Amino acid sequence: MKKYFCVLGLSCVVAFLVLIGGEAKAQECSAPAPVCAAKASVVKIASFEPIGSAVIINDGVLVTNRHMVADNQHVELTLPDGAKFKASVVPSDYTGDLVLLLVEGAKIPSSIKSMDADISGDLYVIAFDVGRQAIRVYAPGQLIAPKANTPFARLHHNARSLPGNSGGALINADGHLVGVVTSGGEGRNEAIPISALERLHAHSGPDKLLASKEIGQMYRQCVERLDSLRGTHGPLEPSDAIMLSDACVATNNRQLIDLAGQGLGTRRDTERAVALLEKSYAIDPNAPNTIISLAIAYHIAGQYTDEIPVLYRGLELMPTEPQLLRLALQAGIWGKDQALADMVMKQIETVMPEMAPAARNFYNAAPPAPRLRPPG
Repeated sequence: MKKYFCVLGLSCVVAFLVLIGGEAKAQECSAPAPVCAAKASVVKIASFEPIGSAVIINDGVLVTNRHMVADNQHVELTLPDGAKFKASVVPSDYTGDLVLLLVEGAKIPSSIKSMDADISGDLYVIAFDVGRQAIRVYAPGQLIAPKANTPFARLHHNARSLPGNSGGALINADGHLVGVVTSGGEGRNEAIPISALERLHAHSGPDKLLASKEIGQMYRQCVERLDSLRGTHGPLEPSDAIMLSDACVATNNRQLIDLAGQGLGTRRDTERAVALLEKSYAIDPNAPNTIISLAIAYHIAGQYTDEIPVLYRGLELMPTEPQLLRLALQAGIWGKDQALADMVMKQIETVMPEMAPAARNFYNAAPPAPRLRPPG
């Protein structure tokens, strides 16, 4: 068990991998050759979540998302050549969405390149594709927001990513690993920066077993409670809402906290929804998905004074985002921020001319702000 500590220090692990045998795989790929070669360092996994991905970061050592394994202690790996292995989850009290996997007694090599990779150009997701049933290099994208200066801030990008990609690799055009894929949607995708591996390493080891189980159980409870919301409508019982909130907050996973807030918001539990999304925003104030969700929650709650700073931040990062423009025009009028309303009206006329007539009518003669409906 001890050898992974040496190989996982930041001095060893911070870049990506060009594996032996990558040339044959690269021929099937239209991305730059170093990107295509890196496919051999990404594998399919199955554990708490039935389908996901993991990245080989050293001989027999991989990294994936904590939400993929929850409190499970083992993972099934499927290599690109079809070979299957059983991996152990390395205990960890790290509260980010990462965990290490260890395969003992098998040669699963990786070749590491340099660290501190450039993230200013094209970025590619490499992960297991559910439809193709194979490891795939997806269409490239770029960063869409700067990384916030908070401990668990993520990389926000628009490289193509699909369900099943969690735990996969985000790499640059030189084949360097820059992040571990986590979540996203609607062209606003996320990855955990590779620099987090240093903290993960420092918080992993056999002595972390009890804390690791507790963290994993919170993940399991949160995900299972979120799954139970599917196909249901109407407000939750207060005790159920509290248990959902508490379990998801305990994971410290911004994505799961977002989902809990959104789920409660659709059930008109606005107060809890706002509280959860405020926690998410504090974890990563540059997260586009959180910004939009929090702005919507404030809007529904009629908290325009609280919403307006979030809208300014969102429009700084996403000046053409239709949802933010619509919310900002209304919040500017109803929240008595004429400068915001003026700015947004001009922006709508520039980037959304088809909506400009209706927006102008609202701008000139807005109705009173909606009266809030009581929950229930």
